[in-house]
Amino acid sequence: MSQKLKIPASFAIVKRGNTTLFVKEKHKESILRIVLDKEFLHKSGNNTQVKFGRGSYLSVPMTENSTERFIIRDYRHGGLLGKLFGGVFLNGNRPLKELFTSETASQRGVPSAEVIAIAKRRLWGLFYKAKFISKEIDGAVDMVEFLKKSSPEFIQTYKKPVIFALVKLIRNMHEAGIYHADLHLKNVLLKKDSTGKFTAYIIDLDKSVVLDKLDIQQRIRNLLRLDRSLEKLRWLSGKDYKSNVPVSLDDKPGESLNQKIATISKTDRIRFFKAYMLFDSAIDKNWKMYIRQYPSHHSLHKFWWRVSGLSRSNPEKGKLQGKSFLKFLFVNSVI
Repeated sequence: MSQKLKIPASFAIVKRGNTTLFVKEKHKESILRIVLDKEFLHKSGNNTQVKFGRGSYLSVPMTENSTERFIIRDYRHGGLLGKLFGGVFLNGNRPLKELFTSETASQRGVPSAEVIAIAKRRLWGLFYKAKFISKEIDGAVDMVEFLKKSSPEFIQTYKKPVIFALVKLIRNMHEAGIYHADLHLKNVLLKKDSTGKFTAYIIDLDKSVVLDKLDIQQRIRNLLRLDRSLEKLRWLSGKDYKSNVPVSLDDKPGESLNQKIATISKTDRIRFFKAYMLFDSAIDKNWKMYIRQYPSHHSLHKFWWRVSGLSRSNPEKGKLQGKSFLKFLFVNSVI
């Protein structure tokens, strides 16, 4: 990707005090009101919703009484940097790069949320905070919410069309030259229309890159990242382990989510990988070779989930039995 980023023609640059906006012309007035009016959230009252992905974000109506909504996401560091600096960044064009990547995805036909604006607020010197504003996809939920809200029977009935919706999305994204920096279940949205057809959308292209072409290793790494997020959700649901450490994402015992995750079998994961490799113009018909090349790729991550889970749990509940721990170390995944 070129180091010099051009602002898309449909965007305007607006400066107000220490805030710089890169905003689509047709939404300029609405975004200025939302970003610059300190009383906006108070005025919008119950119309503003707090939602959760990997972090929290806001859903606000485009205009008063509008049924269409904006998603407002604050940029934050991950991991240790997030604990130290939160959402404070030093120089750089991280928000502009995501704008560029998101617009490229849209132009190349990859289903994704429409980018509306980014806002950079200078704090002092070269330090800044930023927001990313996109249009909410009405009726779409992320894959974790889909699994949590759907019955095991519904998942069992519709998992094949869902798998192929995911395959179509990710193959199209890769064919468009986009490598997603954090391809996990929370960054894939799913929508079922009135005819029963499923469409998948990609979101959060922060730190993702646009390349001339993705090689097979890059594609596999993206697929493994998605598979790892499913494996982590399986772990959180309490399927694989006997201790009381794993819980569901809503902090309740994971039995219900466990039953839903159990409907996704190793066969389904092979089906997903095979469909990806053979979709449209086949990448390589010898797809089984690639499965054999990547066995047991979650072991270290599972070890970290186990350790970090134990550190947050009741010590008595979190004791590992020797046989359980050995079984844990040798758990294998298909993809």
